[in-house]
Amino acid sequence: MNRIHGILADVKLRRPSQKTVFFLCGATAIILFIAALLACITMFIYADRNSSDSRLLNRAVTETTSIAETLKAANGNMDAAGQLMNGHQLYDATDSTLTFYYDDDLRPAAQTNSPYRAVAEKSTADFCYQYDITVQSSETGQEIYHLTFKTPVRGGGRQ
Repeated sequence: MNRIHGILADVKLRRPSQKTVFFLCGATAIILFIAALLACITMFIYADRNSSDSRLLNRAVTETTSIAETLKAANGNMDAAGQLMNGHQLYDATDSTLTFYYDDDLRPAAQTNSPYRAVAEKSTADFCYQYDITVQSSETGQEIYHLTFKTPVRGGGRQ
């Protein structure tokens, strides 16, 4: 046991110099600053992405509501509904489907290869039209917003 104490007594622990302490404190401060900076940048990127998604969803809801009101006014005539939509230069209409095309900001586009589209599908049952309107990505088909509603057939009969 004395031998171990003797060896430990011979080994003198040196205190770090002031330069070493100053260097370690500086390095620690720089590392903490970089970590805080990276956390802030990550949060800003996340907030920007969420803001962009929120803006797109808000615009999709507005467009879908506008299409729904136009479909009600057209009483089942999909081509007439397409003509009633202000700002839409291009649309595709059949007896049961109406498609509008949109750009990256979900504003009416004049091309069928646009990044987004709104598809309104009509079905008839029990003197009512049922409309399913879906705003989706043209490339992936990913749904952004969907609305289903019914409206009575005007004019006294089934169409």
